[in-house]
Amino acid sequence: MKKNESAFSNVMKIFFDGIKIYILNFNKFIKYMAFPVLGQIAGICIIFTAAYFFTLKVETITRISPVFDNILFVFLLLLIIALPGFFIFCKAFWDYLIAMLALNSMASNVIEGGSLDDISIHVDMARRRSFSYVMLLLLLSIIYLIGSFPLFWVLLAIAAIYLCLTFQVFALEEDATPIDAVSMSISFVKYNFGKTLFLLVLLMVSTYWLLPGLISWGFEAGNLAGFLSYPAEQFIKLLPLGDINNTLSGYHIPVKFESYEIAKSVVLSVVSFAVVGFTLPIRSICCTILYKQIYAQNYAGKIAIEQTEEMTEKSSRRHRI
Repeated sequence: MKKNESAFSNVMKIFFDGIKIYILNFNKFIKYMAFPVLGQIAGICIIFTAAYFFTLKVETITRISPVFDNILFVFLLLLIIALPGFFIFCKAFWDYLIAMLALNSMASNVIEGGSLDDISIHVDMARRRSFSYVMLLLLLSIIYLIGSFPLFWVLLAIAAIYLCLTFQVFALEEDATPIDAVSMSISFVKYNFGKTLFLLVLLMVSTYWLLPGLISWGFEAGNLAGFLSYPAEQFIKLLPLGDINNTLSGYHIPVKFESYEIAKSVVLSVVSFAVVGFTLPIRSICCTILYKQIYAQNYAGKIAIEQTEEMTEKSSRRHRI
């Protein structure tokens, strides 16, 4: 960042540079994110579709063969039927987690003047560190789990800001352990808290609220939400909504569940999920730009020197062992 450049203008530049890189490589990012995002949706749809048709036929099958009259056997069969969709979902979810790491390497390459001609190189680099990456995810999960208690929500929000560069550190520093990634992210954000917070708010508002809201509005305006809600509504009709509504009415609770409205909400939620998933590269690019900028500013300073020496010492100890 130039000395005469304000934090506001610097963050806006990072944000629009990230969007520019995303647009210039839009087709490659969309193609790469297609299975990680749509695969999760497809897996869940397959699970519920299989469960729907199985539910419709189970009564008829039970009359034909007494073996299906055993609830445990029927439940086991339902699990087996749902396995294909479950495997697709798990594979897509894992690929999405890998993308959260690999996209930072891709972004760094593009920022330095490279291209995305061979995305598989970055993906393979992320997969080779799968074990350490899983340890990092577990470490972050523990931190967020502790902070999920209502009394710690404010601390959790602050922790999320300090940890926002963890994936960038881990992806771009090959010798970084999960603990190194967390500690370096905290160190860098500590001296750039306001700028980091502003960028995160900008990214959250644009990719988690504005874009999903606009596209969901388009689905509603074009009646696509109503059209796509029909399959979901057929499954929701199997639920005892009438009994639930009667119970709520008995307690004088002015709430009534309608299958169509629930199905429509499900469809719009899926649309929002897809938009958030496909905009993951924007968030990764912007955070990578921020990380590289902060790292360059502090490399000759005390923070980076101490962190680099600590990582070097740990690396040398591992080699000696």
